[in-house]
Amino acid sequence: MTIRPRGKVFEVTINRASALPGFTRIRKSAKTLAEAEALEVEIETAITTYGKWPVSPTDKPLQVQAERGLYAATAETITRSLVRRSGTLREAMQIALDTHWYGTRYHASVQYVVPLVVQFMEERGKPDIDAILSEDIDALVVHLRAKNLAPSSINKYLGSLRVVNDVALKRIPPLATVKLPIPHVSGKRIEKWWLRPDDHRKVVTSLRDPLDGDLITDPMFADIIDIIVYQGLRVEEVLRMDARMFTGLDTKSPWFNPAGTKTSDAQNAIPVYPESMEPIQRSIQRQKDNRWGRMFPITPRQAGDRWNHVREYLGVTHIPTATMKSLRRTFAWYANSRGMPTATLQKVLRHKGIATTAGYLELVGAGELEQSRQYFTAPQPQQEAPRGSNVGEIIKAYAMTPGITPEEVARFAKELMT
Repeated sequence: MTIRPRGKVFEVTINRASALPGFTRIRKSAKTLAEAEALEVEIETAITTYGKWPVSPTDKPLQVQAERGLYAATAETITRSLVRRSGTLREAMQIALDTHWYGTRYHASVQYVVPLVVQFMEERGKPDIDAILSEDIDALVVHLRAKNLAPSSINKYLGSLRVVNDVALKRIPPLATVKLPIPHVSGKRIEKWWLRPDDHRKVVTSLRDPLDGDLITDPMFADIIDIIVYQGLRVEEVLRMDARMFTGLDTKSPWFNPAGTKTSDAQNAIPVYPESMEPIQRSIQRQKDNRWGRMFPITPRQAGDRWNHVREYLGVTHIPTATMKSLRRTFAWYANSRGMPTATLQKVLRHKGIATTAGYLELVGAGELEQSRQYFTAPQPQQEAPRGSNVGEIIKAYAMTPGITPEEVARFAKELMT
């Protein structure tokens, strides 16, 4: 944000790494917002054209490098700079932070990521979105790889630039006229750890058995594990549970209205499944007996500490993906193995894109090899094969996602089948 109110004045701050020495950071004040905006345009134009501000009559325009060639700033480029404010990349970034990301769980991390992308482009002399070329984006990828960042981390940086570009295109008047060709960096798919059914039973039994001794008795945490495993809820959603969020628990069709934590679809009501009825009813009664404000009065940090004891008990402290999120993957495995279509699973998990849902089914030792025994045993009554693992179905559902291009569908299909 280049203009900030400071007491009774408005402060204009211009940062431009490409400026001449001594002019890379300019800070001036104006009495009114209008004067500050005019001053901002004046300084930006001078820096772009002359590399400095203020400009004297003897100063000559700089030679500006672009697209591997040189061109001298002309009256036409100066006029265009006056009509359109320079620094559209940084301006669009601030708008995205204030609108698109504001109030989301991503805001805390993206506010550190996207400024680094903007700074990188500004240092390459590209403060405006329309000036960014493919070679600039390629250079950004090379720069991030040099920091030994994983492909998933690099894609976060690229994704933040994509959002800023989209925000700029939707402004009236637009801050950009070009949709940048931002790639998706492919990397080795990492199969995610999950809590297998036998380990699940062992853990909750130990948490509820005071004579077991291997884990500290914690029946409330055992109920949390059961509810996530059998309902597929996010950890934050379970910790916010309140008895008032349930309807029809005394009927054959109970529902739960979660306090969504991510997308708009996250607040959609979902069915209460039979396996989770017992721990849910037990937790509701515990809430009433103790007059708690919610069913599980612990923080995410406290839940994480309890889970660390479970990881030690299972001997998986060395596995980075063995987090409480693995419980949600266990639900996905249960649903998939029982034949739930992936498109339906996407709605239950409340994922915005089916690609995310497909990732939940890529689990370490998900049981496919164990299931292969059926091909060498006595014939069994023919059953319908689970449809949730059907690759064609996943690709078809992904292709129906709004805004997805044929190229993105082809890339997703290729990654899914590798």
